[in-house]
Amino acid sequence: MKIDRILATLEKGLGSAVKISPAVESVTLTLSQRTRASGARHFWRDHLRRIQFANPALPIQVNYPREPCMPKLEIKFSSVSDAQSFSVAGMRSDEIYKQFISKAAAK
Repeated sequence: MKIDRILATLEKGLGSAVKISPAVESVTLTLSQRTRASGARHFWRDHLRRIQFANPALPIQVNYPREPCMPKLEIKFSSVSDAQSFSVAGMRSDEIYKQFISKAAAK
């Protein structure tokens, strides 16, 4: 069945069963419709969905503006007033995932 394949895809791979730290308040991915940010698009399609499946209470937002902008990933923490933001331009999806996990994974 199709649903079985979808669930199997969500439960396997790099983003599967990764618990994000409770200190992470929200995650925002921003990428433009008019730039070639294939790494960010693949991260959104492959890894971010798996992270959302493993952490259903974590609010994840994807901003997809029409005007050109640099792709970036922003992580807001509840203990810190500032958000950690880093550019994902020119990065592969696996590199983005590893950098995200190093900053947001539960210890």
